[in-house]
Amino acid sequence: MSKQPRKPAKPAADADLDPEIAALSYEEAIEELEAIIDRMERGETALEDSLREYGRGDALVRRCRQVLDDAQQRIERIAGARREAGDRPDPAETGD
Repeated sequence: MSKQPRKPAKPAADADLDPEIAALSYEEAIEELEAIIDRMERGETALEDSLREYGRGDALVRRCRQVLDDAQQRIERIAGARREAGDRPDPAETGD
């Protein structure tokens, strides 16, 4: 019996996001979120539309947080690898 390779599990953070929103870049998600906020603040949407947009806005916020969390983890991995290698930061990088 042959086993097929398992696909890596999706991070829980994006498992419940609409695939369209999960595919957005940080900048795209922020731009759409700002447009939603602008429309809602100006009162341009009916109640039902506002509720729908609120839900989409919530998903966009979660996408932005996911992107930022991923970036922070990458930075921490890079910094950890530097520490383990005994590298000292270049003074030009730290502003010292």
